[in-house]
Amino acid sequence: MGRASGLEAELQRFIAWFWEACLPHWAERGANADGGFFESLDFDGRPRLDEPRRVRVQSRQIHVFATAARLGRHPRARMLAEGGLDYVRRFASPEDGRRGCVHLLAPDGAILDDRRDLYDQAFLMLACASSAGAFLYEPALALAARTLAFLEAEMKAPGGGYFEDDKATRPRRQNPHMHLFEAMLALYAATGDAEFLGRAAALKAVLQVRFLDARAGALREFFTDDLSAPDPARGDIVEPGHMAEWVWLLESYRSLSGGEVGQEQRLLYRRARELGEGKAGFLVNSTVLGAEPRGRRRLWPQTEYLKASLVMARRGETGAAERAERLVGALFASYLDRPLAGLWCDEFDGQGLPIAGAVPASIVYHLMEAALEAEKHLKEVRA
Repeated sequence: MGRASGLEAELQRFIAWFWEACLPHWAERGANADGGFFESLDFDGRPRLDEPRRVRVQSRQIHVFATAARLGRHPRARMLAEGGLDYVRRFASPEDGRRGCVHLLAPDGAILDDRRDLYDQAFLMLACASSAGAFLYEPALALAARTLAFLEAEMKAPGGGYFEDDKATRPRRQNPHMHLFEAMLALYAATGDAEFLGRAAALKAVLQVRFLDARAGALREFFTDDLSAPDPARGDIVEPGHMAEWVWLLESYRSLSGGEVGQEQRLLYRRARELGEGKAGFLVNSTVLGAEPRGRRRLWPQTEYLKASLVMARRGETGAAERAERLVGALFASYLDRPLAGLWCDEFDGQGLPIAGAVPASIVYHLMEAALEAEKHLKEVRA
C-alpha cells in the first residue's frame, strides 16, 4: 500500500473512532442533568461528580456539540449544546455576561473563582460563535458581544492584546491570544461581520511582531507587561504544541481572508518538530530553547501536530503526509489504546509510561478538530 492510501486509511480510522466511539460516549456520560458538563471521566467512562468545573471546559463542550449539531453528527447534539450554553449563562455569566464569564464553578453551580480570565473569555466566545452558526441562537451572539465589549473596556493592554485577567496576573502569555484569534475567526465565519476578521488580523499582527521570535525561530510563551521582551524567569520555555496549533489556525485565517501566511506556517511547523519532537515521534508538552526535547507529553499536542501536518502536506511540505500517517498509527498504539473505546490516556512521562489519572473533557475539543481536519484533508486530496 502506498503512502497516500496508507494515510487515507489511518485518517478514516481516526475519523470513525471519534464520531462512532468518542463523541457518543461523551454525549451519554459527559453531561449532567443541570445542563453543564463534567470536568472528566474515570477510566471506566463514569463521570467524576465532585470535581469543580472550569468554565473554559464548559465552553469547549458547547463548541463540540454545537459543531456536531451543525453537521448532523449526533441526534442529541443540539440539545446538549443549548443546555450547556444555558448553564453557562445562568451560573457562570453574572449580570447576563456584562463582564464575560467567571473562571470556576462548584458542582452545584456556585462560583468558586470569579476572576475574568482571558483564556476563558476566548472559549466563551468560541462557544457562542459555534452555537450561533449551528442553530442561529441570538442570545449567543449577544453574550459574545457583551464579552468582547468587556475585554475592550477593562482588559486592553499596552504593547497589543489584552491582560491575562482582571487580577493583574503575570507574566503575560501568548496562549490566550491564540484562542482569542480562533474565536474571532469563528465569529466571522458564523456572522460574516468583517469586524471580527479585522480583530483576527490585529491579533495575527501581534503574533508576527511580539510572539514569534524570528531570531530564535520560536513561538515565545511568556512576556513582560508590554510584550516587548520574553519574561526574565520563563521566557525561554516553549510549547511545541502551540506552534503546531498556530499552523492550523493560520490556515483557517488564510481560507477566510485570502491573506498569505505561508512564511509563518513553515517556520512554526519546522521549529515545532525541531524543538519538540522526542524519540517516539510525539511532541513534548514544553521544553527550553536549546534543550533536548524530553519529558511529559499530553494528547493535545499530538492532535495539533496531526492537524498541522495535514495542513502542511497540502501546502507541499516534504514529509508532512508521512508524519501524519505515522502519528495516527502511533496514537492508536498508545493514547487511544484503551479497553473502553472512545476514551484515552491523556499523558505519558518521559519514559513513555502512562501517568494520567482521569480522562479530561477538555481534550474532546482537540480530538474533534483533528477529526474535522482529517475529513477536510481527505475531501481536498480526492478533489
